[in-house]
Amino acid sequence: MKGYTRDLTEILHLLENYPLKSYSELAQKISVSPQTFIRGVEELRAQKVIREVYSSLNPESLHLERHIVIFLTESMEGIKTLELSCDVHPYTSSRNRIFGPDYGLYAVFDIPRGSFRNLKLFLENLLEKKYCVKYYTHKSQGRRKSYPQPFHNNIIDLEEFDLEAYLVQKATPLYTGKGGRESPLSSLELHPIELLTLRDITLNFRTPMSQLIKKYRKYMRSKKGELEDYIFPETFRPHLEEFFRDERTENAIYMDFKKRYHALIEKHIESYNLGINRKNFERFIVFGYVIHNISKEEKLRLFSLFESERPPFSIYIEDLDRSLFLSLALPPYYQTKFAYIMKETYEKFSAFLLDSFGYNAMKYRFFVGNYDIEKKEWKEDEEWMVTGVIKGIEEKLSKKEYRIVKT
Repeated sequence: MKGYTRDLTEILHLLENYPLKSYSELAQKISVSPQTFIRGVEELRAQKVIREVYSSLNPESLHLERHIVIFLTESMEGIKTLELSCDVHPYTSSRNRIFGPDYGLYAVFDIPRGSFRNLKLFLENLLEKKYCVKYYTHKSQGRRKSYPQPFHNNIIDLEEFDLEAYLVQKATPLYTGKGGRESPLSSLELHPIELLTLRDITLNFRTPMSQLIKKYRKYMRSKKGELEDYIFPETFRPHLEEFFRDERTENAIYMDFKKRYHALIEKHIESYNLGINRKNFERFIVFGYVIHNISKEEKLRLFSLFESERPPFSIYIEDLDRSLFLSLALPPYYQTKFAYIMKETYEKFSAFLLDSFGYNAMKYRFFVGNYDIEKKEWKEDEEWMVTGVIKGIEEKLSKKEYRIVKT
């Protein structure tokens, strides 16, 4: 990593490989004091090299189903409008700009089970209003894997890794059946404390439990509109007041919260990674591929291959209905070789460049307003998922407000 001292490089390696370990534990690994390690972390933050440790929720365990939508548009204005549309929709999980023969947006929606009709209505509205010229939808089958590339595995010698030999090899089947930690169809009961926790750990998994407790007590005591940085449904307030009632000791509150916190992580956290500004390490191009009409056997082989023998580059794989999504971060030389391999191996696929920098890529924090705390179910009516969203988009466009971040 050119331009970074050896000490900072070692600290970055440790943070990436052990994102949740305490700084004192990591300091011992490189024989420095905790204070020295913390100063290194602060310097990396000051240089905007690292962000927070973000986590990904398993939608199936939350009674949600994932749909990947690829939007195509004809102008940069169209891309900005589509980004705004994703910002406004309450069930958007993430979005990225894409570039290829066409350009547009790659978006992920985690919606209540069985509510695809309303997502489809929303997408048709965007098409009718000419916010996009075309869109494609793919339903996730609940099986996905993310393998971030540690910096110490950066490819330096172009002939060091035989990509072609790696990709064609057979693999011992490690996956069978449908993936995802899908919960039974019974009602999903979530306490406001749990919803708020899910919201906060999606974008900062390192936040101490004591800090979260302090934060939620502050929410409970605040008046509506008093806190600029956070909005939560008023229906949450009675439940928060019960949780923090005066007769409960601090220890009882902490132990209750700790139990709920660890249960949430066990049930609903799918993966977590240190956020790193890859712009500081201009070595990789991120491409996305949708392989169409791929056989179940080939899906199984690829999942097993990536699990049993990790490649020295970042990769994300997701099982879609009759397709497979692959995202890879490779140096240009390997990306070109991979494109040739794809052409020779698969009959039909779509390829596009994924823009992962700045606001062109957005991962949304878990939106607590989607859950009706009284009915104990996700909101999925047409007003919530379609008409109200379209109205919100039109209001923002009338004011030329193209980017918002949901809280």
